[in-house]
Amino acid sequence: MERVGRYTVMIFVAASVLFSFLTVYFQEQELGLQYLETGNQIQRHQAVLDGTAPNAWQFRVLSEFATEGLIRVFKRLNIPHPIAAAFLSFRLFQNLLIFLIAAVYYRRLGLNDYLVLIGQGALAWGMTHALFNSDLQFSNYSEVIFYLAAALLLLLGKDIWIIPVVVLAALNRETSGAIPFMLLAARLQLRPRVHIDKRSGLIFIASCAIYVIVFAGLRYFYGLDRPVSGPVGLSLLLDHIVDFRAWALMFATLSVFPFIAVASYRTWHPPFKSLFWAVIPLWFIIIPFTGGLMETRHYLVPQSLIFIPGALLGAISLSNRRTERSE
Repeated sequence: MERVGRYTVMIFVAASVLFSFLTVYFQEQELGLQYLETGNQIQRHQAVLDGTAPNAWQFRVLSEFATEGLIRVFKRLNIPHPIAAAFLSFRLFQNLLIFLIAAVYYRRLGLNDYLVLIGQGALAWGMTHALFNSDLQFSNYSEVIFYLAAALLLLLGKDIWIIPVVVLAALNRETSGAIPFMLLAARLQLRPRVHIDKRSGLIFIASCAIYVIVFAGLRYFYGLDRPVSGPVGLSLLLDHIVDFRAWALMFATLSVFPFIAVASYRTWHPPFKSLFWAVIPLWFIIIPFTGGLMETRHYLVPQSLIFIPGALLGAISLSNRRTERSE
């Protein structure tokens, strides 16, 4: 990948800032300040802090404790509406990180500047439509950050940094368990024999162990004797499958990118294919049974990580083939 110029960096940063404010605006308009300050948002937040939240919300502590720290700072500074201001500021920070990391990740995959901006725009579009039955859901958006960061680190060859990413991601949300397997898939050699180098193997084992320790430790500390936060299982999936709204919401969030991405699979380079197999099958086996189809924020991870860049990589391949035929 060629060196990115200062002008290009400025454009990516400016686009990330604009997309961040845009998505936060739509999210705030969907909920309203009263909802944030006195409604379900602050009530669910406080329940996690008090240790009284249902399963699995109680174990998603990282983002909630981070926002609580921001709330206390804003109160000390006498900022008006400190709770709502802290919530929206944290969401703005999350969205800015998502767009910035996505831009670097997409560029590292080989997308040109124009396609990176298109990718950011597609992601922003999906985020403005992933609001059904949702508060600000900080853990979902932090999860997008951790998955994008992990993929970028693997592309950069910074495997050791996967360990701290796993620590934070496991404290944030239980669905971060695929991150160690991204490392395994990226470094596993299938030919001439199945093999992984010792260093990568040790990092993979350490990452898995840390995830299990954090996962189990949170449940031991807070206890499992608590109600489930909502319906799960086959009945949830069947209810959504027959509901037209679920498919409309999925299409509004993901658009045609999953279809184009899968159709473009043969054009992808091996490292990107490995990320697909580490995340997508497991994601679409588990998430529809635990989060359903209507709450489409759950699908922002595969959308940002695989579907958007995969479809755009396919567009590059198609353009190259047409150029070759015309010459």
